[in-house]
Amino acid sequence: MSQAPPRADGRPARLWGPPPWLWVTLGLLAAQVPTLTDTLTWDAQGLGTEHGRDPAPLTALAQTLVQLLPTLFLLAGGLALVLPRVRARWVERHYGLGPAGIGAPVLDQMRGFLTDRVPSTELRVTRRRDMLARVYPGGGRTTRVGVFYPLVGLWESDREAAEAVLLHELGHIRCGEQHVAGLGSPFVALVKAWPYVFAVFCVLPVGLLLAAGNLAAHLLFAETVLVVLALPKVLLIVVGALWSAELAADRYAAGTAVRAAQWRALNALAPSRHRPLGRLYHPPVRVRLWFAARTDRPVAQLLLVLLWPVAVLVENLLDLVGGAAAVRLLGDTTAAEAMRKAVALSHEQLVSGSLWWTVLGAFAVWPLLAVPWARLWGWRGREVGGFSPAAYAGSVLLPALLLALGLLTTAPEPASDATAPTPSDSTGPAPADGGTTGATSSPSTCPSPSRPAAPRRPEGLPSFEASDTAAPTVTNDGTRSFRTVRVATVTPLSGSLGQARSVANRLAHARWSLAPDGTLTTEGGEVPVLRTTSVQGDGTRLLRGEETRTTDVSATTTWVDARLVTVGGTARLELVRAATGVTHAVVNCQEWDSTVTTAARLVVDLGEG
Repeated sequence: MSQAPPRADGRPARLWGPPPWLWVTLGLLAAQVPTLTDTLTWDAQGLGTEHGRDPAPLTALAQTLVQLLPTLFLLAGGLALVLPRVRARWVERHYGLGPAGIGAPVLDQMRGFLTDRVPSTELRVTRRRDMLARVYPGGGRTTRVGVFYPLVGLWESDREAAEAVLLHELGHIRCGEQHVAGLGSPFVALVKAWPYVFAVFCVLPVGLLLAAGNLAAHLLFAETVLVVLALPKVLLIVVGALWSAELAADRYAAGTAVRAAQWRALNALAPSRHRPLGRLYHPPVRVRLWFAARTDRPVAQLLLVLLWPVAVLVENLLDLVGGAAAVRLLGDTTAAEAMRKAVALSHEQLVSGSLWWTVLGAFAVWPLLAVPWARLWGWRGREVGGFSPAAYAGSVLLPALLLALGLLTTAPEPASDATAPTPSDSTGPAPADGGTTGATSSPSTCPSPSRPAAPRRPEGLPSFEASDTAAPTVTNDGTRSFRTVRVATVTPLSGSLGQARSVANRLAHARWSLAPDGTLTTEGGEVPVLRTTSVQGDGTRLLRGEETRTTDVSATTTWVDARLVTVGGTARLELVRAATGVTHAVVNCQEWDSTVTTAARLVVDLGEG
């Protein structure tokens, strides 16, 4: 195995290994905690009231809990980071690991092999036979290697292969991966539990709602599409990080062990016969054998560094497909329009989100942090297997090109967000959903300010179909007053989730009045007056309203389609609310035009009184 020649100060001449993607994954999961807990708060509101017995909000809460599962494992991982001895005690109790007996020749030899290379390691042994060896933290500055009984036999029959197994475990210590991966790892537990929890708490409840014909089933089914795609997303990100760590540890072993011995060690790894998902925690043996034979080649080094970023890219593509499918299910938009909206949202997440900027930042700082990072975890082993700077620089092109693509392009404008023509016949760039602007100027005269025309209704908004309808009639029942009990669901159709929740916040404290003529008005909800357009046989009302507000430089129109179902003293109001604001201004003899469209679908539970 060829190695990079050391420099005069004894440090490696070339970069060793990829960035610690496991730690980056941990940080990204931590960044999602506020958003996910906020979603859980929304879904949990009102469960203590009589509306809490409705299966729809309970199902929405279950879906949120499924999406929160990675965060729960993150919290467990965070506790394990700050309480490594607690994790060590649990691991040793669970696996039956204990101190190696004094005087046992094989175990003494293993202990000496480990401490000669990394003095802070400790040996623990168990008679279980389902693994060879695993690493886990023993404390803040110590690491323990759990040796399973088959490795003891391998040490006696093929010591070089057994040494290769231990060298692989030592390779994990270099990046502090014993605190994130190894025995008792929250990431491994997440991969184990996620598919089963998803099936029980997401697929099954929504299927029952659809079979029962629940009014909110179609909304929850659209959200289920996103949760369905969250299954491979979570597995891709976490498994990509785990595989990257395993291949990096294989690379260290390939640089220190006899190559043939490492091949024998890898072939000794028996796949789990009891856990169908067991093969996800480690790359397949065939992949590891292929990689171990090519660790010095640029193609293998490029694979090692790009494995996790490519998994993130596939996750982004799944987000795009899932967003388009959800928009399509929520309304009667065309497939092309749904895809344009999904692409626009993905473009916004790419540019304004932190994901790819984090990846690029990790690439940028890792060459400077590689050696100090290893020393942080007490690493004293020698560096092996010089890493090609050309392969590393080539891998940086992926996040750099993606960010450049997002910054240099604009999101596609959905057909529904077309703006009204401006008096100046502007030739600037068309406004796009999300607030892009264009500026034009007259070469000879300075244009005069003018009030923009009211925007047109966005196309492709979901609508409520009428069946078994009758014309709205005036009744003598008097005006009925309602108050918002809770906002059951919030689904953005255009714009961000934060904008949709801003609408929901205003509706959360609104009061409603249903007049005898079928007019529904609200106080504090910023909803235009809704007038009944049809009444179904069961008393369900379909309503519609529109309101335009103008200033000297802007015009904003709000459209609302609604369906009101009343049962006794309670009611459920489904709203599709869209708002488009256009601005036309003249600054320094330049005309500036902008358009912003937001749309959301909400389900509001009302109580009389």
